[in-house]
Amino acid sequence: MRLIIKVVILVLCCVSAVQAQVSSVKAIALFEGRAMLSVNGGKPKIVHAGKEFKGVKLVSSNTSEAVIHVNGRPETLTLNSTTTLDHALGGAAPSDALNSVTLYVDGRGFFETDGKVNGRPIRFLVDTGANLVVLSSEQANRIGLEYKSGRRTYASTASGTAPMYHFEIDKISIGGIDLYNIGAGVIEGSYPQQPLLGMTFLGRLDMNRSGNTMTLKRR
Repeated sequence: MRLIIKVVILVLCCVSAVQAQVSSVKAIALFEGRAMLSVNGGKPKIVHAGKEFKGVKLVSSNTSEAVIHVNGRPETLTLNSTTTLDHALGGAAPSDALNSVTLYVDGRGFFETDGKVNGRPIRFLVDTGANLVVLSSEQANRIGLEYKSGRRTYASTASGTAPMYHFEIDKISIGGIDLYNIGAGVIEGSYPQQPLLGMTFLGRLDMNRSGNTMTLKRR
């Protein structure tokens, strides 16, 4: 009996150690019922729905997105997106982990992050040069944003001047950070190609850039 108890304890310790090392997951390829995932930048592997890979369980997958669980907490991945998982680990995670998120620079030298706008998943480009959170009307319509009741103005784009609606988004979530009533702009058309996480969100956080990482922390 003592031997069995020791073995069980050893197994549980090993599982905890694997999970504690999970810091990021990237979706390399997405299929119906399976996804190719890279954990911590390691060698990608095809994982089938319901199976676990290095402490990350694939709950479901289609050609657009995959839902993963770490310690029972869901995260949504889109193709070639990377999500940090520090905030999802450990069950009763420290309050600092729940109130901050660490981003990693991509191959272009930019910071991107998965987030949610009013609960709908979206992929942001972090842009400290943007005064507002900015989306194109194509992106806003796709996630069901009601923006046309906002103040109509104009914005300068690469193609010239375009109508823009200035309004407030009820809630934006990045990692474990939730902010409410964020000033935003929706530009008619397809610009910007990727939603911009601008200063109406970033300005309410502490930002720290160190090498290839950027930490966003709730004040």
